[in-house]
Amino acid sequence: MPQDQQKMQQYQQIQKQMQQIQEYVEQVDQSIEKVQESSEAVKDLADIEEGKEILAPIGAGTYALAEIKETSKVVTNIGGETFEKRETEEATDILTMQKEELKATKEELQTQLQELQEEMQGLQQQIQQQAMEEKEE
Repeated sequence: MPQDQQKMQQYQQIQKQMQQIQEYVEQVDQSIEKVQESSEAVKDLADIEEGKEILAPIGAGTYALAEIKETSKVVTNIGGETFEKRETEEATDILTMQKEELKATKEELQTQLQELQEEMQGLQQQIQQQAMEEKEE
């Protein structure tokens, strides 16, 4: 396989990798947003009176009327289908930790994107240089 074709394939592979990483960054951004919303909701719980009715999300834009029985604790998923009742402060701390982990993941992904971008630019220069050399021949 000629060297220029090989470089073009490398270039296309890098483009695909970058696209996949960018999609993952978007997923991480969405997760950060959800964690932030959850954290704010837990904090707002302190301002709600016990016994007050609220709309509780049950999925796919569907809500159920629910009554707040306790504002000092929330139920959190601790993995799989296992749930645990926690103090709101502890839940907020956990959400903050999750958000920080997601931000670190996003930074790592952005570093990978930067490295791939640089690699792609180097390949692009090599491809252009080869094309110019072939024209001169």
